[in-house]
Amino acid sequence: MNFKENLKRLSVQIAERQKYVSNEEMTKQALIIPFLQTLGYDVFNPLEVKPEYIADFGKKKAEKVDYAIFKNDAPIMFIEAKTVGEELGNHCAQLERYFNATPEVRVAILTNGVEYKFFTDLDKNNIMDESPFFRVDITNFTDPDIDILVQFTKERFDTDLIVKSAEELIYTSNLNTKLRELFKDPPDDFIRYLIKDFSDTRITTNVIDRFRPIVKKSISMAIVELVSEGLFMRNGKKERDEDKDIEVEDVSKEEKSETMESDEEPRKKSIITTEEEQRCFEIVRTLLADAGRDVSELSNKDTTAYFGIYNKNIFNWIIRVNLDSSKKQILTRLPIEKAKELAIGFTVEQAPKGHGESRVFIESPDDLVQLKDLIIECFDEVTQNA
Repeated sequence: MNFKENLKRLSVQIAERQKYVSNEEMTKQALIIPFLQTLGYDVFNPLEVKPEYIADFGKKKAEKVDYAIFKNDAPIMFIEAKTVGEELGNHCAQLERYFNATPEVRVAILTNGVEYKFFTDLDKNNIMDESPFFRVDITNFTDPDIDILVQFTKERFDTDLIVKSAEELIYTSNLNTKLRELFKDPPDDFIRYLIKDFSDTRITTNVIDRFRPIVKKSISMAIVELVSEGLFMRNGKKERDEDKDIEVEDVSKEEKSETMESDEEPRKKSIITTEEEQRCFEIVRTLLADAGRDVSELSNKDTTAYFGIYNKNIFNWIIRVNLDSSKKQILTRLPIEKAKELAIGFTVEQAPKGHGESRVFIESPDDLVQLKDLIIECFDEVTQNA
């Protein structure tokens, strides 16, 4: 059973158990420990999970954090537990003291067994942020939540990658809020920017007020059209003519990932991983292993538009394969000149904007064997910059 299935099973269990839990100790035993087990930690092994871990801070001695998660004999994550149903917002100061007392720990969790709040130190090194970078209700989570939670599993835990992901989540959240405000109540400067190119009238306050409802209506219509087409699909005949068989971004399907789709062929209605796509993964895995690379965290993710191969998490994609287009191809992060050097005998082009740097056209998955040097370079580029 994979992590997603285990998490779904835990969700059902917690929903059933929480009404019978009445204190903090029961919360730990019935709700929190099963969560740690789902993340892959051995809760009975003090080398991995230490309950009541002591973290001194200033004049406060012998303070204890409910759980400390260890890796290689060093703490990597603190967890502070509260009774199920208890409001978590009033308890951050206590967890902050634990966090600040242990510089090597950069991840902290505050939970009541149902709601989980994740903290790090983005604002100031070794000082826990006031606000969590991620929060989730285990009884009501989404697929994007799963993609984030998997980073905290024993198998995947990497402090640097988690902090990097946390930063991206914060930026995304802030930008999302800003865009909502912008679209809901467009400021004067935004309206002026939109109408300046097609209005010969001097743009006064009265003109802006007259256009405000028109702008709001236009924004609503544009969003509806984008959703119906598949968010952020390429617009304009010129761009489609240049990249007829190239994929387009669809953030409604895969959060924080560029997606690809052929403009010549209909979009997949469902995600079906083909034998050819799986063969691509096995070839890449074998090539990298034979080259002495660590492939223990190599994985893949199929979407409605491409088959991605990544290391550790989806942000560290190595190549993306599109075998459904009329022209089979792989996209890479390598500059086009570098890709040409490593893909002699293959047609190499500049990747469409927002989809990597280069694309290499192939006939079949077996062509990946001839692209061994390119694939190794792609892997090294990702792992070195992660």
